[in-house]
Amino acid sequence: MSPDHKIPNEVLEWLLESSNPSVRYRTMLELLDYSPKDPEIQQTYKEILNWKPVLKIKKAMHPEGYWTVKVEKGKIIGKGTEYRTFNTTHWVLGYLAEYGLTRKEDFVNIASNRYLNLQKEDGDFWQHLSCLYGLNLHTFSKLGFNSDPRIQKTIELVTSSIRHDNGYLCDLNERKKKPKGREIKSCFRGTLKVLFGLSEFPSLWDQLYTKKLIDYFLNRELIFKRNKPTELVVKNAELLVFPFTYREGLLETLYPFLKMGYGNHPKCVRAWELFESKKLLDGRFPLEWNPTNKYLRPGTRGEHNKWVTFYAYLLYKLKET
Repeated sequence: MSPDHKIPNEVLEWLLESSNPSVRYRTMLELLDYSPKDPEIQQTYKEILNWKPVLKIKKAMHPEGYWTVKVEKGKIIGKGTEYRTFNTTHWVLGYLAEYGLTRKEDFVNIASNRYLNLQKEDGDFWQHLSCLYGLNLHTFSKLGFNSDPRIQKTIELVTSSIRHDNGYLCDLNERKKKPKGREIKSCFRGTLKVLFGLSEFPSLWDQLYTKKLIDYFLNRELIFKRNKPTELVVKNAELLVFPFTYREGLLETLYPFLKMGYGNHPKCVRAWELFESKKLLDGRFPLEWNPTNKYLRPGTRGEHNKWVTFYAYLLYKLKET
């Protein structure tokens, strides 16, 4: 990082505290460029495996590799690919990826493969929800499945289903009544998740569909309405959100653009300035929204937050590389 955006020493020390071994681990690996073979890295990884939130996930997993939730009328969901609550299998795998774990852990590998084996023939998982399969691209890349044929099948779906306005939609919205004389617009949230997922696959960044996706957001200065440029496309787009869900947030919007080399593009300026305005006086960043869930509780909304601060300084690093 450049001197202007160097992590303040007190913030770095805070991120490296042992109380959150996952943030410590990812700070060393992704911000400080430690070698994966470094003894301190390996010790911290062991601490993650024995950390209470991870042990809770392991204990709650069905032996076959899934997590269930009781919903209305006592119905149990989670054995399939249902996209409900924030505690079913899809979400839990995402949390494990954020904790820094990969398929090399047996329980992660079992659950990941079971979920991927539920994939539909065309690469979809459930009702062609682009938010779901976009997030899956991100999650399974982090878990070590980049080259897996099932993930490649989902990428083929992404390739074939980009829409007239360079975005994505799901079956639920495709069935809506079309406005007279017009096509239904793509879903901003679902489209964002697809770009978020593709950002983990550098070999795809020069593909035509990826460039169309990028244009979709650049035409909106990332998060603003095209016809009302002072208004947000969706109300939560300006918030610092963690962990990442089907809702939108500023961190996951900036992340793919900075990672793919658009950090200094003029159409990214307003979103970046909004992000920088969130920085607290001590150099930390607050959590502004999080999903209610059992397995990754990042902290209290409105207070400085290690997860958000880690991602914030990762954005600075990406912007300068």
